[in-house]
Amino acid sequence: MKIKKFFFALTIIFILAFIFVSTANAKPESFGNFRAEVPHGWSGGLQGSTLVIKHENGNASLAVAFNKMGEASLTDIAERLYIQMDGRDLEQDDDGDYSFSFVNSAGAESIALLTGGDGYYLVISMSGFEDDALQKDFEKILDSIDWED
Repeated sequence: MKIKKFFFALTIIFILAFIFVSTANAKPESFGNFRAEVPHGWSGGLQGSTLVIKHENGNASLAVAFNKMGEASLTDIAERLYIQMDGRDLEQDDDGDYSFSFVNSAGAESIALLTGGDGYYLVISMSGFEDDALQKDFEKILDSIDWED
């Protein structure tokens, strides 16, 4: 009888482990032209043409916009966004990409990153990124973002 209980318990443990592993590994989801992995505890969706992924705690979020540059340069776009978002500390790195900090509409400290090329630019804004517990989630999301034209 003890052997049957042991194997029953072992079977339950394997089933629970399988369920945990299969739900812990986020699968890429499609959001319009975007694809991204959305980890457990996060939800994603489109706001207009911008991909927005938010954590259930309400304090962490990530937004991604991919647009045509038109006649503007990346510098023009960075300066325009910097002014519109009441940014601080606009910086350009050695690759020509831009970043600045700002306070989002919810009052959270945030950062914006801009890069561009081939007539398009990408803007990523993040808030709640200073939470050490969410660092791996932010990395996983950022590494998984893809644009399907």
